Amino acid sequence: MKKITLLFTLAFIAISSASFAKRIIIKVSNFQFSPSSVNAKVGDTIIWKWVTGKHTTTSLSIPANAKAWDRPIDVDHKSFRYILKVAGVYKYDCTIHASVMKGTLNVTKRLTANLDNFTINGDNAQAMLKWNTTSSEEVSYFSIQRSTDGNNFTEIAKVNANTSNLYNFKDRDALQDKYIYYQVAMVDVNGNRQLSPIQMFANTRAITPKLITSLSPNPISSPGHLMLQFNADKDGTMLAKLYNQTGLLIKEEKLSAVKGLNNGHFHMGSLAPGTYYIVFTLGDITEKHVVVVQ
Repeated sequence: MKKITLLFTLAFIAISSASFAKRIIIKVSNFQFSPSSVNAKVGDTIIWKWVTGKHTTTSLSIPANAKAWDRPIDVDHKSFRYILKVAGVYKYDCTIHASVMKGTLNVTKRLTANLDNFTINGDNAQAMLKWNTTSSEEVSYFSIQRSTDGNNFTEIAKVNANTSNLYNFKDRDALQDKYIYYQVAMVDVNGNRQLSPIQMFANTRAITPKLITSLSPNPISSPGHLMLQFNADKDGTMLAKLYNQTGLLIKEEKLSAVKGLNNGHFHMGSLAPGTYYIVFTLGDITEKHVVVVQ
């Protein structure tokens, strides 16, 4: 009888864990993983899905006992699934575009209270964070963390546990950036942590940002590759056109864009030393930038 009870208990735990497990999709395009940083839990499945280009998803550093991977993601290999079985930080890249295409999986164990339904709303540049737990058992506090790039987070506040299992926090000091990212870390009485998904807040009252927020190196050596960051209000494609000083179009490239802050990669190729111009267009926004080739 005890054996039957034990088997039933184990089966119930397995079914419960499976019911909480999620599938998380990472889009693979030119030239980024989107999202590049993901918070997940043991038991979740990561699915890399091809959008454009020829890429790989290749593990770099992973937790002990986790299984390494190296898979192509292209028109002939449109997806790859990986089940997270070990907690820890997973670093990976695209070996073809390793200088710009990198990703991180932050994997935590699922705690008894199970942080869930994390959402963000707000106006007047004030983000309202809401979340809930299935119980308050062994929960110590919640760490509210903020980021401007979706990768590097800083704690801005702590919220104590309560018995209602419903929580909210208003960030009255939201930054002036166009896009702000948040995550919540639930910490139990033993110091164990469970991370929420990363959510983005679009600050409608931010100073109108530039399309291109970073372009480097500049000056650049030939042949060379420009690394860039750019903003997008929605998913789409940014067109980049390279001209010489006489206005002759040398080349153009299309870069996939997702809502938020994007990373890009522009192949300059072999060019004679001099001054060149790149015109970037995304939706109804166009910007012209000067690039010097040494």
